[in-house]
Amino acid sequence: FKNILNQTLIPYPERSLVAFQSFRDTEETDGSQPIFFLKKYRELALHTKGLAVAITFKENNINYILSVNSDFSITLEQRELPQHIPETESEIIFYQKVFRPEHPNSFRFESSVKRNYYLGFSWDDNERKLVLKSPEDGLDETIKFILDND
Repeated sequence: FKNILNQTLIPYPERSLVAFQSFRDTEETDGSQPIFFLKKYRELALHTKGLAVAITFKENNINYILSVNSDFSITLEQRELPQHIPETESEIIFYQKVFRPEHPNSFRFESSVKRNYYLGFSWDDNERKLVLKSPEDGLDETIKFILDND
């Protein structure tokens, strides 16, 4: 996952935090950065909201899932991925949508529990923490994600 500043999404499970960070080219190719995965939930895919996904990564054989807290902050939750999610709303489900038709490899992720709120980052945060935000004009560049297939 990268943002418009070409920064990579990095998990900090000990702080229950996810933030964007810049890497030098040599750091990006040494394989030391964590890899996020998208778990697709097909049973929720029939909705016009987008493709239902959970965003997860594994470190030291421990699964972490990106989650929306009751105060709508973003956190990392240590837990196993459920095989099925019967509801259309869950703290771990985001609806993946193409950011703009002319950029088919760029996406935005809408929270299933907070409509019109998307994963993004704050410009005025030194850590560039992952946050949930509702862009005023609908397609704010700070909610744009580029998925790396490498």
